[in-house]
Amino acid sequence: MDPEFEEDVEHWPTDTLVLGKSSWRDGADKALKYAWPDKNGKRARGGEIPIVALPQAVIFAAKHGYLSTEQVQEIAKGLIDVLATHGGPGLG
Repeated sequence: MDPEFEEDVEHWPTDTLVLGKSSWRDGADKALKYAWPDKNGKRARGGEIPIVALPQAVIFAAKHGYLSTEQVQEIAKGLIDVLATHGGPGLG
């Protein structure tokens, strides 16, 4: 992955969310990666998920009870705030 943005995970400040160009198809797709420190303190990285799969992944998790009502509400509010701040297609 070619990282473009990073953000600490709220409840695990040693872990990081990474957005960037995917490691497949010569970086033509965007992806999200979860990174955490391994037992030696070096950054370990999980697998990438294509950005186009994120909406389906969140809905899938919510439908099967993997997200609490509060988490679903937080996601909905966050998306409404992004739309209000950044507008329509492309969002930024």
